[in-house]
Amino acid sequence: MTGAIESLSSSILTLDFAAKGFFFFILLFFLGVFTIFFLHTYYKNSLLAHSAGKKKRLPVVFVSLGEACGKIISNFLILLPILGGIVVAAGLMLGVFKAVSSINQFIDREKEIQALTIAINYLNQSDKTLDVRIRSVADGAATLRLDYRAFDPNDSSAPPVEWTKTITIQGAEIHFDCMVFNFSYSEVGAGRQRNIAIPYRVFSDKIAPADGVPLFTGDEISPEDDYGFIPVAYRERIARLLTDADYARDMGVRSVNGSDVWRANVRAGDRFRIKVEQTGGLTLETL
Repeated sequence: MTGAIESLSSSILTLDFAAKGFFFFILLFFLGVFTIFFLHTYYKNSLLAHSAGKKKRLPVVFVSLGEACGKIISNFLILLPILGGIVVAAGLMLGVFKAVSSINQFIDREKEIQALTIAINYLNQSDKTLDVRIRSVADGAATLRLDYRAFDPNDSSAPPVEWTKTITIQGAEIHFDCMVFNFSYSEVGAGRQRNIAIPYRVFSDKIAPADGVPLFTGDEISPEDDYGFIPVAYRERIARLLTDADYARDMGVRSVNGSDVWRANVRAGDRFRIKVEQTGGLTLETL
């Protein structure tokens, strides 16, 4: 139904053009009728003047103009039904044009609203990056259980990365270093890309970042990978995004940066989740 209406609206004249066309049609109609009356009257008066031996043609022109106007006025009642039919037909046509134009505008607005709604829904989403549970806090050290699961949204055949770790670190303010890939809003809003965050290190107010606990080791990382924080499921894509500027630009990468999210004054039993927002950046959600 929508396609039929759009096809109709694209094939007919616009309302403005139709109104101008109707005005010129009426003007040409009256001009044509007047010309016919004038030529007929002038030809008749010229014959009469010639037969009477009159040589001045200027009065004949004026007389013919007057008679033509008189015929137009006298025949107005005859022409009125025709003009009325034309006006009614034109009114119906303009009504159709206006209705179709209104429907088409409504459809365009609905499409825009639908597209914006979808884009907003995508941008309002967030993806889980890491679940954290504080097992215990004793002697100035916190023991954390970390649950991680990641998958490539653009490649369902790639196996997800899943692991659970338990680490102990000195300090009461725990920091999580993440590598964040923010894609352009248009790519995310269209559902073609999703922002990615990879947590790769834990440090604290007592442990410097350089001495922090790495999260990806052993089987979780490809041996030939130059970037130690990249899990296998992301290895090829993320490594290329980091090393190939043209590829990153073509994929719609808006920014690549390290980001630190933290939780202060941790206590045993605390649970929270690190999430990557599709509008950009990281958030920490208490569970």
